[in-house]
Amino acid sequence: MNIHQVSVSYSHEQDRFWVRINTRSDEEVRFWFTRRLTLALLPLLEKASNEQIARQSSPPNLAAPFNEQRQQLLENFQQEAANYKSDFKTPYREKSASLPLGPEPLLVTEVKMTPLAGAELELNILEKLAEKTRSLHIKLDAQLTRGFVSLLDQALTTSQWLETEIGVSVKINTGKASREQDSPALAHDLEKPRYLN
Repeated sequence: MNIHQVSVSYSHEQDRFWVRINTRSDEEVRFWFTRRLTLALLPLLEKASNEQIARQSSPPNLAAPFNEQRQQLLENFQQEAANYKSDFKTPYREKSASLPLGPEPLLVTEVKMTPLAGAELELNILEKLAEKTRSLHIKLDAQLTRGFVSLLDQALTTSQWLETEIGVSVKINTGKASREQDSPALAHDLEKPRYLN
């Protein structure tokens, strides 16, 4: 799968992250990340991202002259900086694309991560429900992994999942008239999703 764009947005109604990936061959895959899965996965993705960046770096040759060591450190720094440089401004391409996994997004129940040679990370994304199992395999280079982690972090802030008070709308029916009470933590004007290109 040749990934072109990744989108992560928070669905207030579903209380989940809606992840969409489109490819250069006009395919789109869609899946949901639940709160439980995201909070368990994010630290592992961050660690894997840091390891990918470290694998790309070459250790300096301490026996080499100082100028060569300095040049190697500079190249390592430039490579690491490039991994943090993703395009978050270009909007996600909304045009109709073929949906190889069907129109219904996967409800992700399990993610398996495998580091590959060349500093790539393979994600095996699984939906294991009683009636069916669906899966998706994607490979992320260091820049894509770093960008995906950034998108999840931004969506996590929007979702307020780490807040102690989560806003809930409650309807109280007293028999005469019903009234609605909103918790002050409820935010209806959530910021727009950010995109990785």
